[in-house]
Amino acid sequence: MNDFAPKYSKRERLMLILKLLLLVILLLLVTQFWLLDWLKAYVKTANCQVYGNFDGIQLLLYGLFVGIPLSLALVLLLLEGRRSLRILKLGQNPLPGEKVLRRTRYKYGNAARVQPLVLFVIMLLLLGMSSWGSFQVEKMHRLIPPCSDGQLGQLVRQTNYFGAQNQ
Repeated sequence: MNDFAPKYSKRERLMLILKLLLLVILLLLVTQFWLLDWLKAYVKTANCQVYGNFDGIQLLLYGLFVGIPLSLALVLLLLEGRRSLRILKLGQNPLPGEKVLRRTRYKYGNAARVQPLVLFVIMLLLLGMSSWGSFQVEKMHRLIPPCSDGQLGQLVRQTNYFGAQNQ
């Protein structure tokens, strides 16, 4: 019996790395040239924007302190959840027939179950951070001053600028 998991071929490794690199570069470009510019402009007048029972600052704070940890936990669950459950059930890591990037010896029993358990603990910590963040947003929001006349004027100018462009 072979003690090592099968490895990806050089071509498969290269393709996998190139695909992931392309995805990371795409996300970086979208973030750098669109999201950060939009966010920088939005933050200046966020407390003047009202969306139902929330203002823009609350939405930004909830996104930062609740949304990001919750999203990260969800991504971890979607990407590694099923695999981790199978490792816990079978007690083998890497799974039978699963290819790996570098030479990896099979682990069995409790040694194999450590990695998925650590993943689930990290997900629980992220959920806890998200819960903690919701309470922190309420405390922080009380400290933020209401919309000023200068911010309101800036918001009107932005609205007129974007409205004129769309017509």
